[in-house]
Amino acid sequence: MIGIGADDSAELLHRDLMRIEHAAGNRSGLHTTITRIQQINQTLDCSLETETEDLIRELLNTPGTATAL
Repeated sequence: MIGIGADDSAELLHRDLMRIEHAAGNRSGLHTTITRIQQINQTLDCSLETETEDLIRELLNTPGTATAL
């Protein structure tokens, strides 16, 4: 999160956070991260990187991997 705080437009960092939220089974956190990068890019008037679009599609279509203890 420190990296995103320093450069909130760095999609690479947002992709890492999306993977973390997905692996933790945190669907809400995943959606929050997706919304945040979409809003940032809209403000900057630019499109998401292809890698980000692909990852969003992939993560939204697969269940998270966290299991309850």
